[in-house]
Amino acid sequence: MKEKFLWGSATAAYQCEGAWDAEGKGPSIWDQFCHSVKNTTGITGDVSCDFYHHYQEDIRMMAEGGQNTYRFSISWSRIVPKADRVINEKGFEFYDKVLTECEKYGIVPNVTLVHYDLPDYVGDQGGWCWPGISDEFAYYAAAVFRHFGDRIPLYVTINEPTHNASCCYMVGNYPPNEQVNMQHFCECAYNMILCNAKAIREFRKLKLNSKIGLVHASCSAESVLDTPAHREAVENGDLFTNDWVLDPAIKGEIPQKLIDKVKASGIDLSFMKAEDQALIRENTIDFLGQNAYSRLLVKPYVSGETRATVNNAGNNDGSGKAAKEGKTVKGWFESDTDPRVPLNPWGREIYPQCIYNTLIKRKQKYGDIPIYITENGHGAYDVADENGWVEDDDRIQFLHDFLEQILKAKAEGVNVMGYYVWSTMDLYSWINGYKKRYGLVRVDYEKGLKRIPKKSYYWYKQFIEDHQDL
Repeated sequence: MKEKFLWGSATAAYQCEGAWDAEGKGPSIWDQFCHSVKNTTGITGDVSCDFYHHYQEDIRMMAEGGQNTYRFSISWSRIVPKADRVINEKGFEFYDKVLTECEKYGIVPNVTLVHYDLPDYVGDQGGWCWPGISDEFAYYAAAVFRHFGDRIPLYVTINEPTHNASCCYMVGNYPPNEQVNMQHFCECAYNMILCNAKAIREFRKLKLNSKIGLVHASCSAESVLDTPAHREAVENGDLFTNDWVLDPAIKGEIPQKLIDKVKASGIDLSFMKAEDQALIRENTIDFLGQNAYSRLLVKPYVSGETRATVNNAGNNDGSGKAAKEGKTVKGWFESDTDPRVPLNPWGREIYPQCIYNTLIKRKQKYGDIPIYITENGHGAYDVADENGWVEDDDRIQFLHDFLEQILKAKAEGVNVMGYYVWSTMDLYSWINGYKKRYGLVRVDYEKGLKRIPKKSYYWYKQFIEDHQDL
């Protein structure tokens, strides 16, 4: 029997839940950061859109919008608040209520175990660079699997390893806010691979009918020119942003070419243990969550130090321009610019074809693995009228153009099984705060967190109705 195509939207715990210290929840590294002097904006996710107390309304609105699936994350700190590993049953009770509400409307839950928000006690010991994190994560994951079992049909271990590692240890805009510490970047990357494998090992022990996957951020590396040097830059770009995540997760092996290149860059790889190879090989994912925002546009490396740019200020500085985001890795590749491609207000390319190119590459390299587009969205300075209505035609155009490319890839044989708009409602957009809005539903932060569907909400509802035969 053919599985129904999943149409939904997505959120993440710290970004939407609020209730940051309610009912036994411990602090996460984002609570630490937001409450520290490092957070120069003073903006936090302490309340955000308060999904913790509005989940019934939000899930009802998803159903009314024709959505049949919801991607959300569990706060590790709600389940295991302290280093003593004592389970907080109140945390489980909250997510049980969320699942009950999903079941009420026939909404399929797609649940991520960690979406950037490590517990503070893990962060205090080194976070993703702490050698003990994989065992700590496996303990937490096993508790979640035992409690929810097949009630959750789709589990995700880690959200966006590449972007997470980059923001933590290259850009420095996410805690622990380290800039261009490539030793820590590599240790973080390796520990994420181990966390994924150990969580999957715990999952397999229970012989559940559910599936387990990983959500990946990066689309394919591409170049403007097709020369041998540019092809090498593309290969290096994919090694750096894609292959180190996907090859271990899907094929069970870390590419030797990647290991050799990292070692040649002067990174100490003594943290890699021979006994880990079997663990990685034997614990691979059932499906891939592929997020879709933009490509990595590269050219051959010529000179300069490693750097990464993420524009968290947008174009709201009065200039009307946005600095382009990008990444240069010494000896590997440099970021490039294509003047023909427009940028969004935060300097990110709007290039819908990147997801088609990515999906075709995924099929060519990894075969028929099921793929869910777990995030696709457009951040904007939404302008509401006096009634809170947002005419977000730019978002509609963005979603339409990406969906056109996704469905084209599906028609050509890529095993795409679902699609999620980022995000369900407006929420805390990490250090971009609340001005950068992604939601299908507006949240009026000045008027009691009132929810008002945007034009894109109704457009998406109609799009789903028009594509029921997928």
